[in-house]
Amino acid sequence: MTSNDQLLSQYIKSEAVDSNKSTDDSFINLKVRHYSKNVTVYKVKRKKPLNKLMQVHCDRNGLDIHVTFFLFDGIRIKNDYTPDYLEMENDDDIDVVAKQMGC
Repeated sequence: MTSNDQLLSQYIKSEAVDSNKSTDDSFINLKVRHYSKNVTVYKVKRKKPLNKLMQVHCDRNGLDIHVTFFLFDGIRIKNDYTPDYLEMENDDDIDVVAKQMGC
């Protein structure tokens, strides 16, 4: 067996091991896109509600959570929604929108 064959064999084995790691508590990376075009990546658990991610993002960016919406595929994210509930995949985008205040 040549060294290239050995490397290919090791790569295939590592891919098989990595794909078996998905469990109920697995993590997912989500990109939060702020209306000012800033992008922040958060690593969250699939089964945990997204309210902590929303609160942390608002705290870090000086936003008021009460006038800020978080949208995924046009759906407003509620505090108790989880990535699994919304069927999110790794590197999905969440949009941050400020509530329009009337005169």
